[in-house]
Amino acid sequence: MAIRRKAMTKLRKAQLECANWDVGNCLGCNLYIDRGYLKRNNWVPVFQTINTDKVDKPCIVEKGCKYFDKFVAR
Repeated sequence: MAIRRKAMTKLRKAQLECANWDVGNCLGCNLYIDRGYLKRNNWVPVFQTINTDKVDKPCIVEKGCKYFDKFVAR
């Protein structure tokens, strides 16, 4: 008898794996990596910014979140 597992929802995955998750709210951190610079120099600085539109607001992963798509869903 095979055991069927439910597929993990985006919201559950965000809760378990997203660095921006804070009790259902977003911390608003974004990371920027210049991949062209990385290819040219074999290293790259990583820039961190805060998106004030998302800070302390409910997680919007179900509607679409670029941070989640880039760093968590991979």
